[in-house]
Amino acid sequence: MNIKQTGFIALFVTLLSSGAFAQLSENSPLSSLGIGDLAEPSVVSSNTLGGLFSTYSNPYNVNLVNPASYAGLMATAFDMGVDASYTTIKDSQKEQSAWGGNFKYLSLSFPLMSPVNVVLDRKEQLFKMGMNISLLPISRMDYRINQEITTDFEDAVSRQYGGNGGLNKLQIGTGAKYKNLSMGFNIGFLFGSIQNERALLFDAANNNYHTYTENERLYSGFLWNAGLQYKWFLNKDSGDPTNNRWIAFGLYGNSKQAVSVDQTEIVLRKSTSYFGLDDENANDELIDTISINQTDNIRNYLPSEIGFGISYGLANRLQAGINIEYNGWKNFNNFLNIGTLRNSWSSAASIEYTPNPSALLNYWQRVSYRGSLYFNNDPRVFNEMGLTKKGMQVGLGFPIFQKRQLAYFNVSFDAGQLGNEIFKENYIRFNIGVTLNNNLWFYKRRFE
Repeated sequence: MNIKQTGFIALFVTLLSSGAFAQLSENSPLSSLGIGDLAEPSVVSSNTLGGLFSTYSNPYNVNLVNPASYAGLMATAFDMGVDASYTTIKDSQKEQSAWGGNFKYLSLSFPLMSPVNVVLDRKEQLFKMGMNISLLPISRMDYRINQEITTDFEDAVSRQYGGNGGLNKLQIGTGAKYKNLSMGFNIGFLFGSIQNERALLFDAANNNYHTYTENERLYSGFLWNAGLQYKWFLNKDSGDPTNNRWIAFGLYGNSKQAVSVDQTEIVLRKSTSYFGLDDENANDELIDTISINQTDNIRNYLPSEIGFGISYGLANRLQAGINIEYNGWKNFNNFLNIGTLRNSWSSAASIEYTPNPSALLNYWQRVSYRGSLYFNNDPRVFNEMGLTKKGMQVGLGFPIFQKRQLAYFNVSFDAGQLGNEIFKENYIRFNIGVTLNNNLWFYKRRFE
């Protein structure tokens, strides 16, 4: 990477560490269920292509869902991204809207064999390998719910519920390819915390003390997943690769995975001046501690997952396919959290089209155009009814050439709905990602 690219990366990482990309409040009540809203599993360039999660392989853009794709990399790719969302929540009684946003990921991927050396050797490379190191969010939780009730004694009682936090993973993976078959494996470390809190506020006229309860859970553990990809060539022209056509098959997944949870629950009595979870002076209004309960090393299990798909590819211009994924959330020990979970599945159909990647005079023919339609059965159950998620995504990948190196500026737009007959959450999400490529890693310079 050149000096400008390295400096840009350093600046970005510095901003992250200083909190410039801290999560903005979204107030998503459905995130109170399970471990929160599940995050998108890959970088912006491939997240727009849910229908290609199993089979997608690109020389310059990584697919983190199926590690078998790492073997298809032809250049080092450093990826980073952020998102912003606008959500409207409504039920039979009211409607509210909120903006939110978050840091999405950091990812470094690279081939273990330099493609420049392959060209110089003038030999077909039957065996290829690639690697990835990435930091990814798994889930986000952010909600605030207020409930007003009247007791049998006609006293007004206010209940407030809130939650925040999320889970993340740091992973490293590798993929290997021999001829048309690719295999890959990721191993990662799960970390993060989720905090649920609630306040019980009594009628101030009765001069009653209030109650505050906080439940915090720290998660840790090792995660893994593996994948396969196979290309069946309909036409393979070594003299002119632009004529290559193939059908790709992909498979990825993991078994259920044990994680450790340390749980702490604190119940406090608050003074009559305490007015709830938004009270900035809450620490000054403590009367006494009712109880503190701590339980360490609770065994829990994240779900098993399996996904498979098929796609059609035309050289480096077109990939189109479908993908189906199943997750066994019903086995998740949800006694630590709120709500009910069920087994879930998701489906998507996607296409990526680049009119002419080698065009010199027309920039827009080098742009990658992406789109998807998706329909999911969400694992969360609200009011004894399952949630469904449906929507569409469109995206663009803008190539940028600098000193003979390629980079991409990726943007995507996601619009959809999550809900059931009682509760609906309409959302619009904007994603921005940058991919910096360099094909000189592992390049063996020769002197004659």
